Order: sequence, then structure tokens, then C-alpha cells
Amino acid sequence: MKLRDYRTLLSNDKRTAMLFDLTERHPRGPYGALRNKHYETHDSYYGNAGAVLGLLKGVDSAEGSTQTGGWNPYEVYELPDSEWSAQSFLSALEVPKGVGMGDDYYSSDGQQKLFKYGAQLTRRAKRFAYRVRKAKQWVKENIGTAVYQVQLGGYGDASAVYVHADNEAGALKQWELFMKEAFNENTDGYRPDRVHITYMRPAKTPLELMSLNEKFQASYRNSVAQKKARVATLLKEIEAMDMAEQVVNIYAVNMVATWGTGEGEDADA
Repeated sequence: MKLRDYRTLLSNDKRTAMLFDLTERHPRGPYGALRNKHYETHDSYYGNAGAVLGLLKGVDSAEGSTQTGGWNPYEVYELPDSEWSAQSFLSALEVPKGVGMGDDYYSSDGQQKLFKYGAQLTRRAKRFAYRVRKAKQWVKENIGTAVYQVQLGGYGDASAVYVHADNEAGALKQWELFMKEAFNENTDGYRPDRVHITYMRPAKTPLELMSLNEKFQASYRNSVAQKKARVATLLKEIEAMDMAEQVVNIYAVNMVATWGTGEGEDADA
């Protein structure tokens, strides 16, 4: 893509511009200012055509990341990092006619596919996915506070809580210091021998913990409501059975008290 077209795309559709840029051997970055000379040269598994090149030290880049082509690693981190997912994801991208490299079949009016199906899309998807994986690795190693999942013994978000910490040891400490004492054999799904910590992604804001923990909280609120309903039912059953037992007992006591007096006996008995 020509630099002129890239800058136009940056102005009109920054996200698509970023996605395209991440498939390039030498991404131009969010301002279109980076060039080949700003990148290190090295071999990769895919050879030069698929190389994921890092920026030279001292080159200005968002958050100081050298592996994201000048783009903010928080944005890159959220992208798909498998080649199959990346290929499916990239194949749907459209740009104005004359800017892309694909055909205009099944595209919107005045649009064309950004990439050609076949070797080009496959090669760029590999480069894209590899770059995203490198970005995720860089983010994990360089951005301090992150979101960690504390799995409590089950599976999925309903059996896990989330904390902010700088590393796995810190996440475990957060769990043990602020939450562990509230969990025991009477709390659903809790298996202390299966508690484990998993790094999820960089932390954004403390407010995210409220939304991340919502599935767990909703699951427990629902379980508590069900248990309370069962308790209410049990209390009614206990009250009814207790009353029935007392009635039977009163009947028996009365029979004993009136035995031999003729009271309550049939005249023909």
C-alpha cells in the first residue's frame, strides 16, 4: 500500500490501518512515520518474507514497545493470535477501491478486499499472528500490573475470581490476604487443592475487576437464592410435619387418658 493511501486510511479508519500495518514487514506505525531503517534486521522462522522485526532502541514507540510496530500494545494484545483466526479475521477487511490488494467480489459498493485470497493472505496472517503473540509476550514481561485469574477448582468464570497484581506470586498473595478466609467446604465449587493462578492480560482500570468478577458473583447470588428457597421450603415442611406429629401425639395421649371410662367408646363395643 502506498504511503499516501496508508495515511488516508489512518485518518478515515484507524483500526483497519492498524490491522494492515501489523501484517507488514516494516509497520509504519500510528503516525505513518516509521521506515525500514527504524527496524532491526534478523531471521525468523518464516524467513525474511514473514519476519517480525523489532524497532531499534531509541525509536519512539507507544508504551516503549519494540515489538508492536509503534502501536499501543494494549490494542494489539486484544487481537487474535492464531494463524487460522487471523486469516479469517483479515479476509473480511474492506477498504476503498484502489487502496486494497484483493478483489471487489462480495464487497460493499465502492469497496474491495484488503488482501488477496491465497498465498498473500496466508503469509500476512502468519506474520500478523506471530507479531500479536510477540506483542502479548512483551506486554506480559514489561507492563507491571496485570489481571490474574484465580481458579477456585471448577471451570470457567463462574468458578474463578480476578485480581490485579504485578506477578503470579502477588496475585496469590492478593487472594490469600483478602478473600481466601471467606471460602471453605461450604462454599460451592471451592477446592483448595485445585486453586491456581493464570495470567490474563494487562490491567486497565480497577473498575474492570467489578465486571470480571460479575459472573462469579452472579453464580453465587443465584446459588444463595436457590438455597434460601430450599430452606424456606424445608422450614414449611418441618412446621407441617411437627404439627402432624403433635396431633398424632395428642390423639394417643387422649386415648390413654380416656381408656376404661367409656368416653369415646362405641356403645356396641
